[in-house]
Amino acid sequence: MAEPDLVASFFTLSGAGFGEPPRHSFEQRCGAAAAAGFSGIGLHVDDLARIRASGLDDAGMRAVLEEAGLRLVEIEFLGGWATDVDDAGLAATVTGVEAVADALGGRHVSAGEFRSGVLDPDGAAARLAGLADRLAQRGLLVALEAFPWSAVPDVGTAVDLLRRSGSADAGLMVDVWHFFNGGASLDVLDDLPGAGVAAVQLNDGPRVHADFMREARATRRLPGAGDLDVVGLVRGVQEAGFTGPWCVEVNTPEFRELPVEAAAKAAADAARDVLDAARG
Repeated sequence: MAEPDLVASFFTLSGAGFGEPPRHSFEQRCGAAAAAGFSGIGLHVDDLARIRASGLDDAGMRAVLEEAGLRLVEIEFLGGWATDVDDAGLAATVTGVEAVADALGGRHVSAGEFRSGVLDPDGAAARLAGLADRLAQRGLLVALEAFPWSAVPDVGTAVDLLRRSGSADAGLMVDVWHFFNGGASLDVLDDLPGAGVAAVQLNDGPRVHADFMREARATRRLPGAGDLDVVGLVRGVQEAGFTGPWCVEVNTPEFRELPVEAAAKAAADAARDVLDAARG
């Protein structure tokens, strides 16, 4: 049986908290990912400038990926478009995403809205469609993720925006922690619009009912190490037509303190275990 196509999301191997610069270098992350059996990695738009400043140019980054047998799959993060839009800030974010894609390629960009606020569904959907059309020119899908504390608080709202957008190049990001702690059930995956399930981020954690942002940044555990039905959700996205790649996004205070090699191995092993269980 073929090995699953696993991707180490940016925060899994950063060795740092959300919003913090990575503790591990690009070369270290790639080496650890390859040794653990990942076939791809993720990169945050803010990290491209840091890597360049370290002395590794775009050609050097591509050489590191090629030597490790990796590809860039996931680009983080396209926000600021759903509500209270700062046009200049959004333009800079999109340009940053395009810069990563131009330098290293990519399959999808994760998108959403960290901020709360009043959502204008039609306006947000129109902006989402425009962004998806633009990024499709670089071969990227937009994978829309719901955050329980945000203006796009649940999968139902995300699916409504995707349907209103009418874009074939935008689909749903299914992050296990956010999916269940946003109150979603598997039937929401039936008859998805656009690109359907565009991407999946495997993780786990407790059931949470308050302080969602703090909990998301402290309790996003290894898949299979929490209370959420990771195996059932894997089966659900497969029934919805998703076949991979499988991103792994884990970042608890304890996990980020691990050596990058240990973090990569733990993430890959846990992902393989839940994918194997889903086949059983």
